[in-house]
Amino acid sequence: MEHYPRIRRHDEDGRLAVREGLLLCFFMRRPHEALSDGLRRALNLYLKAVGPEKLGWYLDSRGEYDPEEDKDVTAEMRPLDERGWARVRSELEDPSGCVLQLDEHRDQVGGFHVEYYGRQPETLSSPGCEHVVSAVSFWLPTEFLEERGPARIKTLATDIARQLPFDSGYVSLAFNALARFRNVIELVHAHCFRYPGMDVHDLGRASMVMGTRVRGAYWLNFYGRALLGSLGTAEALRQELGASGASVEDLGDDKLLVSLGEWPETGGPERDAHLRPYRVLARVLEPHLYEELQRSWFGFSRDQLRRWQRRFLD
Repeated sequence: MEHYPRIRRHDEDGRLAVREGLLLCFFMRRPHEALSDGLRRALNLYLKAVGPEKLGWYLDSRGEYDPEEDKDVTAEMRPLDERGWARVRSELEDPSGCVLQLDEHRDQVGGFHVEYYGRQPETLSSPGCEHVVSAVSFWLPTEFLEERGPARIKTLATDIARQLPFDSGYVSLAFNALARFRNVIELVHAHCFRYPGMDVHDLGRASMVMGTRVRGAYWLNFYGRALLGSLGTAEALRQELGASGASVEDLGDDKLLVSLGEWPETGGPERDAHLRPYRVLARVLEPHLYEELQRSWFGFSRDQLRRWQRRFLD
């Protein structure tokens, strides 16, 4: 596809360690107990769209007691069989909090992946945790986008968004990566400035510091009540975005969707002009942008990190 590059890199054992993918994610300054019902509905929509067989493993973060070994087994990837899905449902129903990781493959990057951090109420109300949020991400391979078309993806993302009381959310092409490998980090560094429309994503870290801010301008952008108090109405946003090619939809329930074109774009050689709507929206969002300050984030230096975060502004 001309809209984005095809990226594949394997580790020394031949396992896929990074690829391009399509990311749907939402940030919510609410505890898990207020999200669990909507999260289950959102997950069911995703599974209905992709097929439950596309997810084969889950991270058992709590561990479990093994009667044969007479000991607790530490967290590890386990099959998403009948027993596994029962464990996932049980964790989603736990009002105290929930962390989920569902994967297509056990030990390599897959196109299908779900990650969720549902925070405890005590965490959100603790001193120093003013910007901690609950967050969820759903991944799709670009092959799925090509087969179904962007309109179907937009409908899926909007249907999922309607289930969640989000503060912000977005859909973007992104690096789907196992970030612990050096060659993966090197590839991300080599491509992220060449293709500025590809997101560099770490849900766990972002959910600790996002608050009700936004990460930037993306293909599909969802804004909830907290942001609308600052960004204004759908009509006000339409006027600010002008003739950039962006569209603004009022989803009801104090939710807006800003779409930047029919297809997601990465930019790159000979396609930089397609990113004009991204730059216009980034200017509108600039007062509300979240700024990552951790130098260790994907191995960026402070200067590299600032340059990437302001890729549509400077």
